[in-house]
Amino acid sequence: MVNNEKKLLLEALQYEEGHKRRTQHILKVYSLVSLFCEYEDISEEEKIILRAAAILHDIAIKYAKQHCNGDASQENQKKFAPMLVEKFLLNANYNKSYISKVIQLVLNHHNYYEEHCKSLQILIEADLIINFYESDYNQDRIQQIKTIFKTKIGKELLETYEKNNKI
Repeated sequence: MVNNEKKLLLEALQYEEGHKRRTQHILKVYSLVSLFCEYEDISEEEKIILRAAAILHDIAIKYAKQHCNGDASQENQKKFAPMLVEKFLLNANYNKSYISKVIQLVLNHHNYYEEHCKSLQILIEADLIINFYESDYNQDRIQQIKTIFKTKIGKELLETYEKNNKI
């Protein structure tokens, strides 16, 4: 029997219909969040919720583009994310008590400068690191973002990125 998390991942990948960037982004952020979960002190329940949020953190992009004349702004994503997250989690048989927690992580994964829980911090850092790997960032942007990082692993990965990309 396939577990909930694997079912959720498969459904999210199928939903993206092979879109190269979004499909790869899901896999990368999910993988990095899973790694963070092994090193950070969070409960098993938080790990389940966090990995689900990693899979679904950008799930509203496609829907927003389809329903808002190609506009996948943060505002539009936030409008559609709760409905989509709930649908995906229910289809994958997640505990209903996790839905609101996953939605909150998804809705806030770009709120970099507010106080937040460790799970959200991990999601933010994993998403930013993958964004670094996928895009070119200048030194000013790296320095601005550097202040966001709080986890040991996140800081180490960012340092490695800076050093090896000679920024």
